[in-house]
Amino acid sequence: MKNGLLLFLALALITACATQEICNNDNQSELVARFKTEGELGTVDTTLAAVSVHGIRPGLPDSLIYLNEPLSSMVLPLNPNGDFSIFVIEVDGLSDTLRINHRTEYYLISYTCGFAALFTLETLEHTSRMIRDTRIIQAEIDAELEQNEEHIWIYF
Repeated sequence: MKNGLLLFLALALITACATQEICNNDNQSELVARFKTEGELGTVDTTLAAVSVHGIRPGLPDSLIYLNEPLSSMVLPLNPNGDFSIFVIEVDGLSDTLRINHRTEYYLISYTCGFAALFTLETLEHTSRMIRDTRIIQAEIDAELEQNEEHIWIYF
């Protein structure tokens, strides 16, 4: 009986440690935006030389996400406390504002890890100094970001 109890406690301890390691992974749901241009060959990926991006949340200071970086895509944190997220994208002295309207739901990862946000993109709005168009490619954004995942395309 004692050996069975010790075995049970050892398995419980091993399981708890394994669960804690999984929880150390990032469980943030982030949007991936790919930059595109329209050319003679159709829609192609593009890289912009010096991109700066600020996140805007009402009542909070702006957050700098990228500063003068060459980018062909960007990863953006969405606002988990509202139904929209706003970003200012600046390239070569020109800037546009991108508003992403979304629904937010929460789901339980596990008892020890807590909850993660599941965003569903609804609409995209933008100013048009540089941005020509936007398109939703994958509407659901989950914490389990896959390697080649793209959620929106931004046309320049």
